[in-house]
Amino acid sequence: MAMAGTRMLAAFLLAPSNVVVREREIPRPDRNEVLIRVRACGVCPTDIRYIQGLKLYLPLGEESYGLTGHEWAGAIVEVGEGVKDLSVGDRIVADHILPCGMCAFCKQGKSNLCLNKKYYFRGYAQYARAWAPTALKIPPHVSYEEACLTEPLSTCLNTMEKLEIGLEDKVVIIGDGVIGMLHLQLAKLLGAEVIMIGHHDERLWVAKKLGARLVINSRREDVVNVVKEETGGLGADKVVVATSGKTALEDALKIIGPDGRIGVFAGTYPPVSIDLDPNRIHYGEISVVGIMEHTLHHFERALELISKGLINVKELITHKIPLERINEAFEIVRRREGLKVIVSP
Repeated sequence: MAMAGTRMLAAFLLAPSNVVVREREIPRPDRNEVLIRVRACGVCPTDIRYIQGLKLYLPLGEESYGLTGHEWAGAIVEVGEGVKDLSVGDRIVADHILPCGMCAFCKQGKSNLCLNKKYYFRGYAQYARAWAPTALKIPPHVSYEEACLTEPLSTCLNTMEKLEIGLEDKVVIIGDGVIGMLHLQLAKLLGAEVIMIGHHDERLWVAKKLGARLVINSRREDVVNVVKEETGGLGADKVVVATSGKTALEDALKIIGPDGRIGVFAGTYPPVSIDLDPNRIHYGEISVVGIMEHTLHHFERALELISKGLINVKELITHKIPLERINEAFEIVRRREGLKVIVSP
């Protein structure tokens, strides 16, 4: 497998909400890096924040090539010096996080909180560099598109650990997007009973198909009353807030039961403040925890779950859009149509 010429197509962010696709030089891998021919890159809400200018992870202009694409998979076309166990032609999914391995959090096994971490983005391009030590070979029966779900699934695994979700837990998931669906399947795998809250009927139908015991459309039903009724008045054992905004977290605080745990998964931009009665936390012994990114262990485990068919990611892939039409892909996600949108460079 070889590169076709020295130039490639890549997406650039010239200004907020101004994305163009044009040519640039193909990058070359440095030490411990591989160059991959990107075959699929999933669109993440993080990418939408970046292109809208709400949180700029990369510069604008020429140095923005490839944008913040990080749910990527492809085939190796070149290996850098020092790369072991990977070869040209290998199909890989690349973890985009490079922790320092030396800070206090890395030494505690919490590399997702690394104080000095770096990121490998730029997946919205025909070619991209990846950090070889954390790149995983994709099993032959797993498609590039399915492998793109490794990164979001890995972060949801972090949620399972933080909330200690287990057998017979009554879990409420607020948010009927891809992240909500992945949390749903993981919670079911651990033996929990799941209620899904959202406001898109077509997505709630998928949630029911994937095993949710009950789905609630928050635009038509009083979610607090329904959850209380379904839990004998006690409330949920665990709540996953898998969507952004003020209302979702305030609802979580209303439906969580005594000794319950709330996991705040989604970031909110622009930032908001919520109304919070500290007595609710104090007297209910309620824990509120944040979930941010993943470790390499989570990443490896996520690919394993996909490979074994224990998590259904095919059901979540609703759109495949070529790189040249990337703005269409972003607009689909912004409008919350379908579920996972994959860009094919």
